[in-house]
Amino acid sequence: MARITKRCVEKAEPASKDYFIWDEEMHGFGLRVYASGQLSFVVQYRTVGRTRRMSIGKYPATTADEARKAARQLLAAVDRGEDPSGLRQDARNAPSVKELCKRYLLEHVEKRNSARTAKEFNRIVERHIKPALGTLKVEKISRQDIARLHASMSATPRQANHTLSVLSKMFSLAELWGLRPDGTNPRKHIRKYPEEKRVRFLSAAELRRIGELLVGQTGNGPIA
Repeated sequence: MARITKRCVEKAEPASKDYFIWDEEMHGFGLRVYASGQLSFVVQYRTVGRTRRMSIGKYPATTADEARKAARQLLAAVDRGEDPSGLRQDARNAPSVKELCKRYLLEHVEKRNSARTAKEFNRIVERHIKPALGTLKVEKISRQDIARLHASMSATPRQANHTLSVLSKMFSLAELWGLRPDGTNPRKHIRKYPEEKRVRFLSAAELRRIGELLVGQTGNGPIA
């Protein structure tokens, strides 16, 4: 054991296998010396009858003083009954938006929407949502993330609004599936863009069909 300082770290020499140097002042704070020569600061503690060990940072990217400060905070959390390593693992395993998209399409869209609508929702997910948000964790998505994506599509307001609607449903389902706390849909309060009304003129075939229907209803001859 030794007090882990800059000098202590610089003097650490690799051996034939990994070993630890534990701090003599702060129980649970240590330096892992790898056989390769790599150095990593660690914290070790016991919780729920098991020993946990987690990395704080690698040297020299993390200094001895920075590691000591982080270790003190982590060990204080342990004293409060928390499990920092477990929380980190939970965060690492938390579903991403990409995974939410897949579940939304499989469990909701394919079962509840027509093939045409499903095709459009798949297109929105693949073209807009996954590239912008796919790697982020579902529970970490904020209103600012959604607003930023919506704003980036301002040149195509109709598509932007459709994307907003898809996101709204996705995150409502995320709450239903227990992936986010109730009432935290990040789409809330984001206003849709005004859209120009679309005017479509009937084709000649459609006009002819309407004429035939009118003739059938009145019993009169063909319309001149």
